[in-house]
Amino acid sequence: MMNLRLILPTGLFTLVTLLSFSIWAFGSRIFNSEPSLYAMCALVFLGLGGLAITPGSILETKKEVAGFCIRFAVGFAAYAFLWSISWFTFRDTFGEILGSFLGLLTIIAILRRETTSTRPLLTATAVVFLWHTLGYYTGGLTYQALQGRGQLGIQLPFEPNTIVTLARLSWGLFFGLGFGIGLASLIQRPRTS
Repeated sequence: MMNLRLILPTGLFTLVTLLSFSIWAFGSRIFNSEPSLYAMCALVFLGLGGLAITPGSILETKKEVAGFCIRFAVGFAAYAFLWSISWFTFRDTFGEILGSFLGLLTIIAILRRETTSTRPLLTATAVVFLWHTLGYYTGGLTYQALQGRGQLGIQLPFEPNTIVTLARLSWGLFFGLGFGIGLASLIQRPRTS
């Protein structure tokens, strides 16, 4: 059963992710390049992602939360940069996985000071990477399926543009859930006996 301390930060982080992915879902025609679209999506995470995962954490004062949000923004910027470099270099699953792992390793190294975890850096990264990857690829499968592609493809009775929008938001939903669980588990307040 999911720890109740994970539900609120995971839900809030998922809302932030949906807001970020809504830029892709509703505004992708506004941006003239893929990098500029990714940068706008990342800005949402930079501004709101850290704050979203702080409920239930070990952070108690406004100063601690503000410091965490700044470190989160720096860490997420590094994550987004490493992921993007890897994606634009390889443009395949290898690039996604390599970029995710290196980016997550970096953000977790930056955030470790805010955790009570006794896990070594690579173990903590592996846990977050597992949840992140599960969310990312579940979202990707849903994205394909809602557009009638792949073995799980379904035909929806909506206009093509509506289907694409729903598919993009579904990716954000699952990515947010997975990444949110991973990050929230990293900084949650320890159980009291």
